[in-house]
Amino acid sequence: MCHHTDMADPLSRLEFRPLREQEFSEAVELDSLAFAEKHTLDDVEALKKTFDFGRSYCAFESGRLVGISSALYLELTLPGERLLPVSGVTWVAVLPTHRRKGILTRLMRFQLEDAARRGEAGVVLIASEGSIYERFGLGPATSFLSLSVEKSHAGFRHDVDRGTGRLDLLTTAQAAQELPPLFDRVRRHQPGEVSRSGVAWQEHLRDAEQTRSGPMIHVCHRDDEGMLDGYVSYRVKEEWRGWLAANLVQVVELIASDQRAYARLWDYLLNLDLSRGVIYETGRMDEPLRWLLADPRAMQVQAMSDYLWLRLLDVPRALAARAYGARGDLVVEVQESFPLIKRSRLLLSVGEDSTKAHCTPTNRPAHMRLNVSALGTAYLGGASFAALAAAGRVLPMQSGAVELADNMFATGGAPYCSTMF
Repeated sequence: MCHHTDMADPLSRLEFRPLREQEFSEAVELDSLAFAEKHTLDDVEALKKTFDFGRSYCAFESGRLVGISSALYLELTLPGERLLPVSGVTWVAVLPTHRRKGILTRLMRFQLEDAARRGEAGVVLIASEGSIYERFGLGPATSFLSLSVEKSHAGFRHDVDRGTGRLDLLTTAQAAQELPPLFDRVRRHQPGEVSRSGVAWQEHLRDAEQTRSGPMIHVCHRDDEGMLDGYVSYRVKEEWRGWLAANLVQVVELIASDQRAYARLWDYLLNLDLSRGVIYETGRMDEPLRWLLADPRAMQVQAMSDYLWLRLLDVPRALAARAYGARGDLVVEVQESFPLIKRSRLLLSVGEDSTKAHCTPTNRPAHMRLNVSALGTAYLGGASFAALAAAGRVLPMQSGAVELADNMFATGGAPYCSTMF
């Protein structure tokens, strides 16, 4: 009889609880198995500092760790330079032998409910696969381009203003002091970016061995007054073709608060000696580099992919939190199927001052109906309602609904997230 119960409910054989500190090496082992990664003892000690045991929720079978999840407190930048408190779900993994048993669903249910209890208005994560998280109400909210530029075709337009600032090479210790404050200033202006804690910066700058094609190099840009206004972190993958150097410059991150700093940093990268070109695996969807080049075709796109996934937990609060591109009254009917089946009809009102919005329940007829995952995709401006409607992800219920929504949700540029967590 007990065996029959286990077959009917595989989760009944499992214990779910937070991870204990002495069990962290098991978490790293599980992560290594799930993602085919190799970690050193130094990695284990460094990663432990980034792990929030109090927000972890794990599955154990007969004392063995078979599923894991945790979360971090993050601030998500919204249009209008607003900040929304969200839960950054991370360390999600299930042993390959324990897939399709409901473990991930149980872990995600806990993380969404825990974030709501903590007063966080949404959940964000970076997905290892694009087909996993929509069923939990998340939608891809930011995307990136993997791009490359061949040095032989990389000349700038004659009218590009590089400014008169200077470039400085930074040691890792100097980078740890100077880069975080600039990033924090810039990320507050970029919809889609999230905050980075001190331990997150330590892990980023640690430059773990398994990520290396070469050591990470940091170069900063200072304006005429000596103030830091940009930096690039990159690696150089050594390659020789006979006696001809053909190194590949691999950009890890490029941050600039000024267009001149941006141009000067790219000019630096494209003119490094012994290199044949530059690749940037996580460039912006609207990367300005293309329009700096005399030949725009010199910037080639190898791939496009989603990056930050978003689930709005408190939809009225989240819709009222951001700024909008136009005034209007929009009634949306939002459907949810996880963790509970739910349908909400909400009135989003934006007046003459587009920085102020109100969102309240209403009985007025809906302009459109959509799933909460589709709302997460449109929320930061990463996709238009017109595109989602064309794909059947948004159901217009009144004439002009899509145009009204796109005018209201319009942003000045594509949302972008550069932070792995």
